[in-house]
Amino acid sequence: MMRAIIGYCVFLVASMFLADKLTVKFNRNWKPVLFGIVLQFAVTFAFTNLPACVSAIEWIAGGVMKLKDATIEGTKFCFGYIGGGDVPFDIKEDSNAFVFAFQVLPTIILVSTLAATLRYLRILPIVSNVFGYIFKLVFKVKSYIGMVAVAKIFVGQLDAPLLIKNKLNTLPRSEMFVVLTLAFATASAAVMPIYSSVIESVCPDAMKHIIISSVLGVISALIVASIAMPNEDSPASNMSIKEKSEHTGFMDAVSRGLLDGFTVWWCVVGSLIGTVALIALINYILALLPNCAGEPITLQRIFGIFMYPYAWLMGIPSQDITSVSQIIGTRLAVNETIAFFDLAKATISPESVVKTIYAINNFGNFSAIGITVAGLSAMSPGQKHISSIIWKAFIGGFLATGLTASIAGIFF
Repeated sequence: MMRAIIGYCVFLVASMFLADKLTVKFNRNWKPVLFGIVLQFAVTFAFTNLPACVSAIEWIAGGVMKLKDATIEGTKFCFGYIGGGDVPFDIKEDSNAFVFAFQVLPTIILVSTLAATLRYLRILPIVSNVFGYIFKLVFKVKSYIGMVAVAKIFVGQLDAPLLIKNKLNTLPRSEMFVVLTLAFATASAAVMPIYSSVIESVCPDAMKHIIISSVLGVISALIVASIAMPNEDSPASNMSIKEKSEHTGFMDAVSRGLLDGFTVWWCVVGSLIGTVALIALINYILALLPNCAGEPITLQRIFGIFMYPYAWLMGIPSQDITSVSQIIGTRLAVNETIAFFDLAKATISPESVVKTIYAINNFGNFSAIGITVAGLSAMSPGQKHISSIIWKAFIGGFLATGLTASIAGIFF
């Protein structure tokens, strides 16, 4: 626990160096940061110790996993045993009929459809506004930024900003920094069942931790943003968002959601094929080098060296630090999906598995930078701050993930 506490403080201090001026103005308003830290510890304590909150998280986790079960019904109908139906032949020993692309990834299509439908019915914006009010009070952000923060728990890095699309062009630098940091410090509900399914053999209650880490990731991003770039820009309008729906009707929202989900599913499949193949090719080349410490050099081991201090500061047990640092390095260099696969195969303690979930359940990887810049630039062609602060926001997301992982190391 002590290492995790030290790590939490280190990541807080490191956030100060993201400020435009290295000389931190200590006479500025630090209340949002302090209140944010208190909120994060209070939320974590509630989710881990209060029976009502624990039951609520477990209930939500069960509901999210039902999305996977519902998706299986659709994939079975379309693809038979390849999609999760009964296998019409005997399976050899040490084999299985599990097909990741057809039994797990299609959950993205269902979640995308639900998100589009809830946006059209104004349910998601209302829920985001209500809970976003808490972030407005704690972090002194505008109400629409609080709404984006809450929405980011449920949707992707490009879906949440859609809720304030008519304001994106006029967001000041500090508020755009919040939006970008949130993009890299969190994941999306669309991929939660996927990650949970991948590691359910090593962590049966993975969904609960994935949900908690998503909530804590949002708070961490707001804490880092409050430290690195406090909201000292000229005041912007705080009126509520009344954006005209992008859909012409309910069925149009359902259809668009299905199409968007299918597009994302197809892109994820292609991305996984390409990244896994690329990693394998690089490792084949690295295998030509002499062994290091009796083991072949791999891409994971190289990035693991740089992530070793990061894993140490999370409070990972000493015997597992090397393995966990390599998994975090994979998440940073490649993507979080591959990192979850590596976590499922890692020989580490259950305690380390849980803590690692909090470190890799986010879109903080290099490939996400291009996706985020391209998507937000298309939505806000007049926004001038995105390209100038994207790397600072990426580092901010990295430090926010450190806060999330460290607080997990304190409580778990």
